[in-house]
Amino acid sequence: MVHCVTHEYPPLPIFLSFPPFHFFSFLDRLLPSVLVKSLSFLGHRFHPQKRKRETTTQESVQEKGGIIVRKVGSFLKMASYYDIDDILVEEQRVPIVFQQAVNGVDIDPSAETHCVELPYWLAHELHLRKVAKMKVPACFNQRTKLELGADGASVDLRSRCLYFYEFGCKIAPLVGDRDMGSFLLSAFRTRYQKILAKAHNAAFTAHSKLLSYLTKEETNLYEAAQSSMAAFKKWRTGGPRFKRASVLGRRRKEAN
Repeated sequence: MVHCVTHEYPPLPIFLSFPPFHFFSFLDRLLPSVLVKSLSFLGHRFHPQKRKRETTTQESVQEKGGIIVRKVGSFLKMASYYDIDDILVEEQRVPIVFQQAVNGVDIDPSAETHCVELPYWLAHELHLRKVAKMKVPACFNQRTKLELGADGASVDLRSRCLYFYEFGCKIAPLVGDRDMGSFLLSAFRTRYQKILAKAHNAAFTAHSKLLSYLTKEETNLYEAAQSSMAAFKKWRTGGPRFKRASVLGRRRKEAN
């Protein structure tokens, strides 16, 4: 009689089951879908190598920009109305320049051409109504881009913006920065690899230091990686790894 056994497969750690070049398949289950889909879309749409040669007039460029805003907007609508993280993202302040004079709303100064900072949820509505024009927030300025390009894994993004990536996805289609999508994608990919490596090997002292400069999205990744590694180690040190199929026991009793 041939004895069959079933394998009790271990919970593979993240660095084995999700290599860096396949990380979006993992992120879809872990991070808000708005972040992953927006990063993927923006990175593909604005990547320099995939950008088509511009031979159209200024009107056609503006028309394409409107299409991009609508497509990314459809992703942003997926966020839950009761999602506390999404509420906090939209509380981030954005610099805007008024296109019209605004009086009696306790904004000082509120005259035309003046620049003030408002919460994203309000700035977004003013921008859509063409009352004000949104500008790139300081956390996405040229200095941040240069620092992330030089040593992205060591930059303190938490102090700049706790929801750096999700906020960037909301801002990108509105401020006219054609490189922001590929910039966010590149920064996330670079830091993702270090986060997983640290999650599997970092000591407790390094743990606190690492979390001090991770964004909210990156902290979720780090904690998920640690949970995966803990489950893997528990499997390695715990009980039997092979189990006999229950059908074999029943057949043996019937034969007797």
